Amino acid sequence: MASNSPSRSYITTPLYYVNARPHLGHSYTTLLADVIARYRKQRGLQVTFLTGTDEHGEKIEQMAKSQNRDVREFVDEVSQDFRTTWEKMDLKFDIFYRTTDENHVKQVQHALQTLKDKGEIVFREYEGNYCVGCERFLTDNEVTATGLCPDHQKKPEPRKEANYFFLMSRYQQQLIDHYEKNSNAIRPEHYRQEVLSFLKQPLADLCISRPKTRLTWGIELPFDSHFVTYVWFDALLNYLVATGWSGPNWDKSLWETTNHLIAKDILKAHAIYWPTMLLALGAPLFSEIHASGYWLVDGTKMSKSLGNVIRPLEIEERFGRETPRFYLLREMSYGQDSTFTLEGYVNAINAYLANGIGNLASRVLTLCQKNFKGEFAPSSLIEIDHVVLAKRETTLTAWNHGFDELKYQNALKAWSELVTATDLYVNENKPWALAKDPAQAERLQTVLGVCLRLLQALAVIAYPVLPQASRALLAALGIEADPASSTSLALENRSLFHVSAEVPKLFLRVQLPVTEPAAP
Repeated sequence: MASNSPSRSYITTPLYYVNARPHLGHSYTTLLADVIARYRKQRGLQVTFLTGTDEHGEKIEQMAKSQNRDVREFVDEVSQDFRTTWEKMDLKFDIFYRTTDENHVKQVQHALQTLKDKGEIVFREYEGNYCVGCERFLTDNEVTATGLCPDHQKKPEPRKEANYFFLMSRYQQQLIDHYEKNSNAIRPEHYRQEVLSFLKQPLADLCISRPKTRLTWGIELPFDSHFVTYVWFDALLNYLVATGWSGPNWDKSLWETTNHLIAKDILKAHAIYWPTMLLALGAPLFSEIHASGYWLVDGTKMSKSLGNVIRPLEIEERFGRETPRFYLLREMSYGQDSTFTLEGYVNAINAYLANGIGNLASRVLTLCQKNFKGEFAPSSLIEIDHVVLAKRETTLTAWNHGFDELKYQNALKAWSELVTATDLYVNENKPWALAKDPAQAERLQTVLGVCLRLLQALAVIAYPVLPQASRALLAALGIEADPASSTSLALENRSLFHVSAEVPKLFLRVQLPVTEPAAP
């Protein structure tokens, strides 16, 4: 991390809408947040990681009614499903936030009343095309050439309503100035340009209420009991409320480090609605938005309504713990869409995990069990040893650069290249042949010792992505130090190792062909 980086970091995922169970699209953002949180903690930052569920709105009310369920019972069940899924995937969030919690309701109403008192909310009539899936009115520029919502592929319904509006348009120029001045406010860069392009058009005010005549499952407006709050206005406030706003113990210094991780479909809500709300409330803006592309199946965004959902726990159960962490980060160019196929998944984990680090670790540790005496003399290192050991530092530098630039695939590519370099070192030095020649006893210890140093570096560097495999590998080397708290262990020139009598099976090879799971 740069020397002037803050010592704290607040990382958030969206609050996932509980009209559907968790799928791989949800998992990617939450998993990435976990990886980034571990990465930053490993570099000494105090990290707060928030995720949770968004539980109000028309879609949720309709879903519960379609199943003849009590709405509160329904949202409790689905919210718990999200929480349990993340826990089973070993995603270490600090806050699991629910928009039905009493304090959230109270603070949303406080924000609404504050804005109403400041003259930021007005009542007016509006007529337009309403998308139930998006839970908002769409402009003519937002629908396809055939008049469909691009995300839900349905024609919006014409509606005419009287509602309350937040005067968002007042903050258009302020928002433009902020995004032009702060090049990292929205990343990758093409999304910042997309938002700035949108802001070149006149910005409409935001409808922030829904009449109870058509929706009752929401937070009631504090100044008009005939209306509930628009779900986006409600949900976005979670990020701020979770830091203690608007109470006396608001952790403003934490809030100012906020990094929102989202998918591109909710960029407008986070990059336009949300900052204008913050400006109107007099709160500082978040630090950065990071927007990812979609995970596609058969060329289409994953969606329950389209029947192309991949469940993360099913993937882990079939192909091994932590394999989704590696695959999803390595195979997506962050900010662009990527296509998920089971064949591609299996090929990747076989090539880079089972046949890569898994095979290398097994190979080296088995040789060490038979031949390594526990230590080697660093003075015995020769040029070929120094060359391969130097790759530890260049790999760590490339890894850090990949994370800093949101090019996670490059970080994992550099790590995989160190696996390959270590494998080549083993092949070139042939420790199995050295073991047969008593005159090469010292050279054998040196070669195996170098291999163990390289495995140590690979384990520590990969910790944010492969935490369980990292710890298992270090334990097999007899290293008790925790990779979660420092990267210095990656470059530590240890000469003494206590290799475990048992070789860990880090990743198992999966056989092709595999069959696609049936659509849920």
